[in-house]
Amino acid sequence: MIWVGGLVLAVVLYLVGPDRFLDACLNLYNAIDAALRGLVAMLGAQTYSVVRALAIAIYVVFVVLAVLASQRGHRGFAALLIVSAVFLIMVWRPYGAYPVPIGRWLAALALVVIGAVVMTQRLTLRPFNRDRPLPPYPPGGRPQ
Repeated sequence: MIWVGGLVLAVVLYLVGPDRFLDACLNLYNAIDAALRGLVAMLGAQTYSVVRALAIAIYVVFVVLAVLASQRGHRGFAALLIVSAVFLIMVWRPYGAYPVPIGRWLAALALVVIGAVVMTQRLTLRPFNRDRPLPPYPPGGRPQ
């Protein structure tokens, strides 16, 4: 393997020229660096749009799940108000000159994902029956 590497290096040195080998290596390094920076910039712009779209869509999912949980007798209305207020505080800029930073959108996305997961968990529980009598205190205790 070392002999093959040495032969490949000799061919590259011959093709590039021994006096310009370091310049060619630095140019290759700069070209790779510029390509990677361009890729990151392109993906950064697309990522911003994807995160915003996900945050808004998952917020709508959260609202629907919270309303369904409230209708079934689970706690959901207060969570709907709190999460909505925090979400709007994080992402709303009515007269801002610059868009909201992606970090705030990521935090808002995390908030609504957690809220939607909690509401989904509440919807998988049995509906709360308000007509059913409460169990005796302490639960499982002897009737007196």
